Amino acid sequence: MNVDLTPFLPELILAGGILALIVLDLFLKRNRGIVTAIGGVLLLLIVVVVTLNARQNVGVYLFGAVVQDGMTVLFRVLFAAATILSIAMLTFSFPKESEPYILMLSSVLGMMLLAGANDIVSLFVALELVSIPSYVLAGYHRKDPKSAEAALKYVLFGALSSGLMIYGFSLLYGVSGTTNIPKMADMLASQGSFGMVTTAGLILVLAGIGYKVALVPMHFWCPDVYEGSPTPITAFFSVTPKAAGFAALFRLMPVFAAGMPVTGGLMTAVTLFTVVSAVTMTFGNLGAIWQKSLKRLLAYSSIAHAGYILMGFAAIAAFPAGETRDLAAMAVIFYLVTYLFMNLGAFFVVDYIERREGSDQIAVIKGWGKTHPLPALLLAVFLFSLTGLPPLAGFVGKFYLLAAVVKGKLFALAIIAVLNTVISLYYYIRIIKEMFLNDPDEATIPLSKPTPRLAIALGVATLIPTLLLGVAFNGIAVWISSLVK
Repeated sequence: MNVDLTPFLPELILAGGILALIVLDLFLKRNRGIVTAIGGVLLLLIVVVVTLNARQNVGVYLFGAVVQDGMTVLFRVLFAAATILSIAMLTFSFPKESEPYILMLSSVLGMMLLAGANDIVSLFVALELVSIPSYVLAGYHRKDPKSAEAALKYVLFGALSSGLMIYGFSLLYGVSGTTNIPKMADMLASQGSFGMVTTAGLILVLAGIGYKVALVPMHFWCPDVYEGSPTPITAFFSVTPKAAGFAALFRLMPVFAAGMPVTGGLMTAVTLFTVVSAVTMTFGNLGAIWQKSLKRLLAYSSIAHAGYILMGFAAIAAFPAGETRDLAAMAVIFYLVTYLFMNLGAFFVVDYIERREGSDQIAVIKGWGKTHPLPALLLAVFLFSLTGLPPLAGFVGKFYLLAAVVKGKLFALAIIAVLNTVISLYYYIRIIKEMFLNDPDEATIPLSKPTPRLAIALGVATLIPTLLLGVAFNGIAVWISSLVK
């Protein structure tokens, strides 16, 4: 096996940068903006390094524990880009504190390692490195009871999900005799008998990953943690750890395909992913209808979008190799990219609303179309994109997912997804109605303008990509397709 550390240059840069920032922070207590800037530069450097070396050093490293391939490249870039935008949002809420940035970078280090995990031990350790800093971030507002409650629930559910996952891994190790993921898949495929132990192990593993991405029934933590955490940190949770969970699922798909094949066994992987996807998107959309808090509504929306993304994995399970698999893999990555911009954009506006009004209740944005026209218009664009309406990025993302599902002959799942899109339009439109069709309260100060820094951050970081990916999407789709094969 190759022991060259060159492929791990992004992780080495980030790990060294985190250690340097911890030391530097001790001497820069009055100018912690430098820490923020250095964190952003580190991530930009990682994006450049990963992109320039996308097709180099492909192979298996560290005695089979880590793999370097196109999927590793894609997820590294996704994690870095999402964190850069999250850091930009953090600067509005934590201008004089550096700990949230360092914790966020520590979590991203785990995500970078997770992107190339090729062994269940390295995968589990990387997932825990993602989770532990996230628990601290959720409770960063120590004097806020909601933040403390969010952190406690996050830790408790996280411990439960980790226990379920590691027990599932132990069952799979007992059946296959190896911790290496490709070897485990080969061993399960060669056995020809798929009993309850294998099925139970895979269901437990999916439950553990389902917690990370908020799949039903492992979603219970999501609304409370999203509501209680500081809004910029909630935005980070809604994209990057979710993408990390799906990265782990990508790595484990050969094991699911071998252990729960289309023919034979107690349950097929296609059935498992189809049922979980349908239930998750339906529960998420129905739960969002009744919410009065913008953050809780976006939490249920996040659950629904996890269900949409899981459709791609159902198609991969149906066709583990070939054109359908490649289309489904591309669709999942493309949807995560579009979700990154439109969801973070929505949270950008919600963070502005919460800092201005002191509340994230939908009622406080009554008449904002007249009194705060720019934030209201931006939020409307992001919500329409989350719905999947053309010509926005969300439409293209859902189109690719539905195309993969139809190509995989999962017609019932495609119909359920379309019906859920209609449901989601209802609760997103409710917010837009509150802003544009209802009159503001008399006490509201008219025609307030956001700061230029916020307007630039919203426009450049999230609005422009959301608009461009809705009309000029072919280039990035082709690039993703070239790397997932």
